[in-house]
Amino acid sequence: MPRTSLSFLHSSAILGVMAFVAFPGFAAEPSSPLEFPRIAGYGGVVRLPDAGERPRAGGKVVFDTTAAAAAGKPNRGLDSAARLVNIYASEGMEQSRPRIAVILHTGATLAALSDEAHGRSATGGPNPNRQLVEDLVAEGVEVWVCGQSVIRGGHSLDDVLPGIKVAYSAMIFNINRQADGWSTLGVH
Repeated sequence: MPRTSLSFLHSSAILGVMAFVAFPGFAAEPSSPLEFPRIAGYGGVVRLPDAGERPRAGGKVVFDTTAAAAAGKPNRGLDSAARLVNIYASEGMEQSRPRIAVILHTGATLAALSDEAHGRSATGGPNPNRQLVEDLVAEGVEVWVCGQSVIRGGHSLDDVLPGIKVAYSAMIFNINRQADGWSTLGVH
């Protein structure tokens, strides 16, 4: 590889690290206030009336969620599903939004546990996702957990929060949903 290409790659890597350090998790406060038109306190949105690629009616989307959240914080996959609900609500399109499903597996399995089971985990304490799960289910969002991840993580299927459905496995869930025409957004 020519030396200029290596210099470019090195500069790009440094810029990437700088961006990660400057904007870890995009935690900076937005310049416009967040709105929560359907799910209060979760999935906040900023109105962008002049942005392109506007919400469209219909569709089906799975938030394939593998990462655990920081202690006491909501899971990103669940929060992203709430954001999609809130985006459509902010545009007055509640009745025509996509069908939404979340599949929790691997590290994200903790978000599916009851307060008691979550308290026994390394994270401890009550499940900070309980209210968000209840709100999503009330909005018609399907919330699923991988049964393999629950059992392999040392929990019982009885430890799963009410309202969350148990899939045989996240792999099977994703294969089936994709075969049925669902889009998948990975949340890691």
